[in-house]
Amino acid sequence: MKSSISINYPNNELSLKQAIDELNREWHNFVCKNCASDLSSLYVSDGFYPYYTHQKIKILFIGKEALEVSGDYIEELFNAIKSGKIGNKTLNEHKFHALMLYVVYGLQHNYVDYKNIPYATEISKDFATPNGISYAFMNLSKFSNESGNWVSDDALIDSFLRISSMLPENYFAKEIEILNPDLIIGMNLNEDEKKDRYKFLGELKYPTHYGNKGQVCAQKLITRYREYNFIDCYHFSAPNKKWDEDYYSPIVTASKAILHM
Repeated sequence: MKSSISINYPNNELSLKQAIDELNREWHNFVCKNCASDLSSLYVSDGFYPYYTHQKIKILFIGKEALEVSGDYIEELFNAIKSGKIGNKTLNEHKFHALMLYVVYGLQHNYVDYKNIPYATEISKDFATPNGISYAFMNLSKFSNESGNWVSDDALIDSFLRISSMLPENYFAKEIEILNPDLIIGMNLNEDEKKDRYKFLGELKYPTHYGNKGQVCAQKLITRYREYNFIDCYHFSAPNKKWDEDYYSPIVTASKAILHM
């Protein structure tokens, strides 16, 4: 995917963009000094789309890793979303990105019923404009998985976490603090009881489950800076999970409970 559509931030978000860019530069420089050069070339910066701070609810998604993305995740995916095509799939077919658009649209539009949400390609027309939705996105690992396989590269993720844990301060918590979200949605980054990847962000406390099968867990994420509303759910690419029942509806229920207490 090559950049072809200009991404433009409003004047009142330029300082925030500069802060995120500076954090990514520092992070990348540290990675370059502390890992093999072939790994440092995989670094992918992230952050937020234009008009994120103009939203009624500032939402930050946290994913595992970028898949075959080079340089700047936000710019590449902005172009893909606006063009309505991601890789060899249409935006509507691409569950990971379409579902994020649906969730954000629903939460910004008074928790509209799932059946009344427009198609992703329709939402994308006004995405990241004054009239549309926007959100922030960061990956737990900023190394791009270049394997061509959608299955996460655990060894690569763990290498990034190991290197980043040597930083003099917690840059994961720092990125969240800069973005200052009202709600964070994590995508099952622990995967199972054997992994504890959320510890790199901070401490999760006070879990409450929502959904007819407890698909979503609302918690508080406590970092060195402050605490945040946090929802953990299935990864948005997980197979055999229903878009409404397993994601949208329980996320809406949890959001209503924790954002309007």
